[in-house]
Amino acid sequence: MSPSQLRVLYTLEDHDGTNLRTLAQTLSITSAATSQLCDRIEAVGFLERAANPHNGREVQVQLTDPGRAYLERLRSERREVLMPIIESLPSRDRAALLDGLSAVAAVTASEAPPPAGTARGA
Repeated sequence: MSPSQLRVLYTLEDHDGTNLRTLAQTLSITSAATSQLCDRIEAVGFLERAANPHNGREVQVQLTDPGRAYLERLRSERREVLMPIIESLPSRDRAALLDGLSAVAAVTASEAPPPAGTARGA
């Protein structure tokens, strides 16, 4: 999975069943780019598209069970690699790492998606 494809998977994990337009806005990329990313991810079986039962013109995107399992495996593998490294750091360095990551998370959480029709980093 490319970093862009992983962003789609992580976003769908938090916003499963979202429509393509909203997914594109959340990712700050064009609808066409979002659709192409979803095509590739759907081809490996990690997401599926379905018509919105309340609005037939909308397409909803959701993770499949294999997609969820992939994300779980990826997190587990990353923990296996990172935990020994983090545990080997002196406590003051671990605290600094936690402060830095907390700051990144706070900024990321506070960023609002751009207005509809615009793309950032596409």
